[in-house]
Amino acid sequence: MRFAGLDEKQSDFLRSYRGMLEPYVKAGLRDVMTRFQSMPDCSPSFESENQLERLHDLQSSHWSVLTDARFDALYAERVKVLSDNASRMGLDPRWQIASHAVVLEHLVGGLVAEHAPRSILPGGRKKSRELAEAVKNVVRLVMVDSEIAVSLRFNELRLRHGRELQEQRDNDRAEAANLLGSALKAFAAGDLQARVAGDVPDAYRDVATSFNTALETIGASLTAARTSVGEAEALSGRFADIGRSIAERSRQQAEALAETSRAIQGLIGNVAENGARIAATERAVSSARDAAVESGRAIGEAIDAMSDIEQSAEQIGRIIGTIDEIAFQTNLLALNAGIEAARAGESGRGFAVVAQEVRALAQRSADAAREIKSLVGTTKTQVEGGVRMVNRTQEAIGGVVQQVSGISDMIMEVSRHTTGHAGELQSVAADIVEQQQQATRNASESGASASEADALHTVILELGRTVREFRIARQEHFAAAAGVDRQQSSFIAREDSRTDYQQFRRQGVM
Repeated sequence: MRFAGLDEKQSDFLRSYRGMLEPYVKAGLRDVMTRFQSMPDCSPSFESENQLERLHDLQSSHWSVLTDARFDALYAERVKVLSDNASRMGLDPRWQIASHAVVLEHLVGGLVAEHAPRSILPGGRKKSRELAEAVKNVVRLVMVDSEIAVSLRFNELRLRHGRELQEQRDNDRAEAANLLGSALKAFAAGDLQARVAGDVPDAYRDVATSFNTALETIGASLTAARTSVGEAEALSGRFADIGRSIAERSRQQAEALAETSRAIQGLIGNVAENGARIAATERAVSSARDAAVESGRAIGEAIDAMSDIEQSAEQIGRIIGTIDEIAFQTNLLALNAGIEAARAGESGRGFAVVAQEVRALAQRSADAAREIKSLVGTTKTQVEGGVRMVNRTQEAIGGVVQQVSGISDMIMEVSRHTTGHAGELQSVAADIVEQQQQATRNASESGASASEADALHTVILELGRTVREFRIARQEHFAAAAGVDRQQSSFIAREDSRTDYQQFRRQGVM
């Protein structure tokens, strides 16, 4: 400020002109905004009208503080706000100088116009305008020169700063390469024992410490991974063996179920044939039962006929008794007639002959009646014996009918059970077919699982080879420990394998 001659007295003097300068400041800012919009060199710096309006508001606030000529904290704040916003907009610094030059033209022109002598003559007004124009051109000349000088200096500083930054980057890169190069090359070669050692600059101490810590962490992780890979190799091999065993047993189970299904299908056929035979037997037994029933009815009819014969024999017996009585009475009459003929003497001799013949006829009738009675008695006895035999036959046939009916009922029950068993066998056969299909699917899936387990085992083996390619600190110690761990893991794997095998057998998989 002292170099520019802006002391407190001059600042007070400028503040006295603030009211007069404000209209010219506003006019100058409008001119600046118009030029920013119309000139192709600077209009691309503004993305929208809002940015241009924002710059106008910032410039107005800045000039309001500047014409107050108080170079205090408020002035410093306004300058920084204007500079920061211009930088964010990408506005080149030379346009800041150019905009100040335009506003300065308006201010100088206004001051000249305000202080020029008022003349009513055209020549005097012309000289005033020429003076104002001359001052404006001088201001333009000086400000353009300042703008060009500042732009050149700014470009030079920018280029030099860019070169210095590039040199600094190159130096930093070289220093970082010298510091980390050997360790990074060793790390790239798989050597995790390398460390960043020596005198490390302060700027890279944190990086070196982090790098060394990272190598130690990676080494510890790879050591643990090596042990885990060994265990994973044993486990994956065990799972692959178990998967193959399960697949084989699933295949055998599927074949056994298929054989069982075929046997049950044959049994179903036999049951169906037996059902047909039982149905035929049932029909034959039913026919025999009907025949026995018909025989029972025929025997009943025979019993009725024999009862009729017995009744007829009794009637014949009564008739024969009557005949025998008639013969006896006839014999008495003939005897009486003979006696009377004998009394009559010679005259009764013919009558005596007749009486003798009648007596003889009565005797023969009596003899015939006795023979018939004897025959009828014999016939009745035989009929009664026949009736008894027929009754026993009827009872026997009734028992046969009952037995045949029982046999028929039993055969019908067997037929129903056979039909039910056939249906149950069909259901069992369907279940076995479904189980056989499920077992086939299980065998296929078990085979796929075994293949996947083999692939996983191969991947783990490759991972183990990759991990073992790294060189880790205290490698022999870790190798020995890993060997012990692998032996223990192998023993544990065998025990787990036996346990899993027994468990699978309990579950019916094997």
